[in-house]
Amino acid sequence: MSNGYVLEVIEFITEKEGDNGWLNLGGKFKHVGYMKAKFKTKIDAVSYYDRHNPHMRSLNAQETYQSDWDPETKLLYIVREDKRIIDTINPFSEEDLPSDNGTYKWLK
Repeated sequence: MSNGYVLEVIEFITEKEGDNGWLNLGGKFKHVGYMKAKFKTKIDAVSYYDRHNPHMRSLNAQETYQSDWDPETKLLYIVREDKRIIDTINPFSEEDLPSDNGTYKWLK
């Protein structure tokens, strides 16, 4: 039985040199966190992402449940099975935040 799905947020590192450059960090993709949002299905997560990112291709355009990286924010999103890892990234809309007592609503 699935706990549902979440969106993992990844930063695409564009700088090559320096302390925060991809040469020093050892890769071009940096885990930022998990979004404070829960989805019953992968399709619900895709729908939520697509609705809030009309300037981007569908999150599942390549059938990988991974978005392209956004040239404005340098972020990309991956649909993951919810393993109850602490989430730290606010959803695209403030009204989608969990309630003050930590209760989540299923988003679509």
